[in-house]
Amino acid sequence: MQADFTRVIVDTTVQPKAISFPTAAKLLQRARERLVKRAQKHGVTLRQSYVRAGKLALIRHQRYAHAKQFKRANRALKTSRTFLGRVSRDIGL
Repeated sequence: MQADFTRVIVDTTVQPKAISFPTAAKLLQRARERLVKRAQKHGVTLRQSYVRAGKLALIRHQRYAHAKQFKRANRALKTSRTFLGRVSRDIGL
């Protein structure tokens, strides 16, 4: 029994996980989606929910960033940020 504790074998193998990295664009999109969902749940009327436009801005940002067109990607990111700000101001946060 005592001999079992003299040597420790540690296995440091790491299993890869399919976890997506939370980019700024994805976080903005998720925040806007959740604000819209909560507003609809509580009966708050919004001028616009930006469902289609927000999704399109996210897709554009990802495509531009993948193509290393970072100025265009930042412009799409700014659009997403604008949509989130408009929704939050409509709610009155």
